[in-house]
Amino acid sequence: MVKKFFHYITLIFYPILYVYLRFLKVHFQELSGDYVKSRIKNKGHDLRIHGLIDVHDFDKLKIGDFCRIGRGAFFFCKGGLKIGNNVQFSRNVTIYTANHNFKTNIYPYNDDYLEKQVTIEDNVWIGMNVSILPGVRICKNSIIGMGSIITKDVPDNAIVVGNNRIIGYRKNNNDNYKQFGRLFPDS
Repeated sequence: MVKKFFHYITLIFYPILYVYLRFLKVHFQELSGDYVKSRIKNKGHDLRIHGLIDVHDFDKLKIGDFCRIGRGAFFFCKGGLKIGNNVQFSRNVTIYTANHNFKTNIYPYNDDYLEKQVTIEDNVWIGMNVSILPGVRICKNSIIGMGSIITKDVPDNAIVVGNNRIIGYRKNNNDNYKQFGRLFPDS
């Protein structure tokens, strides 16, 4: 009796799961991104959010033109988050602009936040699973490698991996550069 029950459940469940994964998942992610985008008041032209992301304090978030944000991102904007034009975020990027105040007599921390704005300038590419801490400024044309933890400012054109380790610099070719978001509007 129990075997028959699970057999019938399997016959119903697997086709539904297949249809969701094959046809509906992409549309669900697109709708989720559109919903989050509709809640961002200070956004530029042609912002794309590729799936559900988690944003706290929408009113303290400012995003420029032609930005792309991968699914699974977490933006804690309590201290203010400014994102320039043509910034490309991969999946699961975490940005904190505030931290609990641990310099009190309450352990491990009290209910106050120490707020520090995070600024990401134009033409920055941020890889998957990157964490950015409060008070950081990532200057223009930089690349932040997958899995990096950014604890201090990143200079112009820097290629950064790991824990703020600069492994090189991009050639600064401002006369001839094109923006990814403009060239590939459907990405």
